[in-house]
Amino acid sequence: MKNRWVNSLITSSLSIVPMIAIVFILSVTGLAPLDWARGDYWLLFIGMIILILGLATFQVGASQSLTKVGEYMGSSLSKQKNLFIVIIFSLALGALITVAEPSILIVTKQVSSINPVLLIGSIALGVGVFVVIGVLRIIFHKSLKVWYVLFYAITFMILILVILDPAKAKFIPFIFDSGGVTTGSATVPFILSLGAGIAMVRGGKNARNDSFGLVGIASIGPIITVTILILFSNVGGDFDPTSTYASLDQRNFFEVLLLFLQGYIPHDGALGTLLEVLIAIAPTLIIFLIYQFIFIKLPRKKISKLLIGFLFTFIGLSTFLCATGTAMTPIGFHVGSALGDQKEWVIILLAFAIGLVTILCEPAVHVLTAQMEDISDGRIKKITVLLTLSLGVGAAIGMAAIRTIYNFSIMYYMVPGYLIAIILTFVCPDIYVAMAFDSGGTASGPMSSSFVLPMIVGITLGVHGSNADFYEQSFGVIALIALTPVIAIQILGAIERVKSIRAKYIMRKQVFSSDDAQIINFN
Repeated sequence: MKNRWVNSLITSSLSIVPMIAIVFILSVTGLAPLDWARGDYWLLFIGMIILILGLATFQVGASQSLTKVGEYMGSSLSKQKNLFIVIIFSLALGALITVAEPSILIVTKQVSSINPVLLIGSIALGVGVFVVIGVLRIIFHKSLKVWYVLFYAITFMILILVILDPAKAKFIPFIFDSGGVTTGSATVPFILSLGAGIAMVRGGKNARNDSFGLVGIASIGPIITVTILILFSNVGGDFDPTSTYASLDQRNFFEVLLLFLQGYIPHDGALGTLLEVLIAIAPTLIIFLIYQFIFIKLPRKKISKLLIGFLFTFIGLSTFLCATGTAMTPIGFHVGSALGDQKEWVIILLAFAIGLVTILCEPAVHVLTAQMEDISDGRIKKITVLLTLSLGVGAAIGMAAIRTIYNFSIMYYMVPGYLIAIILTFVCPDIYVAMAFDSGGTASGPMSSSFVLPMIVGITLGVHGSNADFYEQSFGVIALIALTPVIAIQILGAIERVKSIRAKYIMRKQVFSSDDAQIINFN
């Protein structure tokens, strides 16, 4: 247990410190200056400490609760002969764990034009339905590539209906974002464990490949359900960044010390965060306890550990949300607003640089890359995947900055981007396809929604002023963070395939020399 806490603190520090360091560098160089007198540096420092502690507590809790639920459910559901039970419980747990996802709780605070209950409900439903689809794919040995092609084709066909309505077309960037925010610190450990549990119990020659891909499939569902929500609901209104993101001017050192009393929702007090997180986590625990009481029947000792894990998850998630709402979100917006006054090439270059370290700030990425290395028996190195993802996310945030500066539709990125991603599925090995789409969903976690998105909104405000269409020009960055790793990891897979073919060719040349073609007769 002690080692788990130490490892979680180290991982959390590596996740948070790089982003804080970039903010500090931007401040001391004068590119995005913070104010000593106002207490901005205290805010940054204390926010960092609380983020690290909250994230570490959440990781320890999630490993003992959400991950264990995924393992137990994956192992048990794969043995179920009643397909109805598999569908019902996969749907329920997939949807309910999504409600506890920090990224969703953060983003819904930033989207004032859509009813938050309907929004969270539609995202959760999309994940739940597509978790079921992914589970059935593993059970029935269906090709992952075919399913990606089919469902992304359906997604873009439905999106055409939104594009035809000018009043709703501005929400397309957010629709794509909804697929990225679903898979983060809470959902990734659960979905990875669920997929791995089902694949390993089911067995077969493709069991290792099938351990991946479920996160990627789950990311498609919210795009479809949120599209349907936008089509059939009355959405509208403008995005006001100054009221959405708390100003640094309104905060001081003593307010930050009272984070736990202040809560994430200022007008609701501390109960806002605590009650919100409790409502998000409790249904998952209840559904699992019902299932385990009927089918799994775990011993009391394991149930006790599970309950303690959920308690840590509750404390860690509450703390993390307090810190992001009070520190990271307003600082991200402040940094973006300051960068918006710089020259265009400076904005793009700095956005790319921030993207290079953003991936390190997503805790779910470390879970995924560790599992990649484990499943591949060390052939796929964690450091190689991290570097590839880093370049991909750097490109994504740089592209988002270009789009907000020059103001063009996100479809100019999404259509060719997903077309390239789909084409690459037929070029690189199956294991890389599954890992690539999982990486895309995992890369866009809570730091992307709490820091990067407000930063891009700030850049939009700095470049275009308060009359900008923020839904159209700023949102979509999370979607790009989810897309570019899919392409980057598959390119890595294609390179590995070329290397493998070349190595086999060289080996054949060494085994068969030119003299082997001669016929020798012995008389």
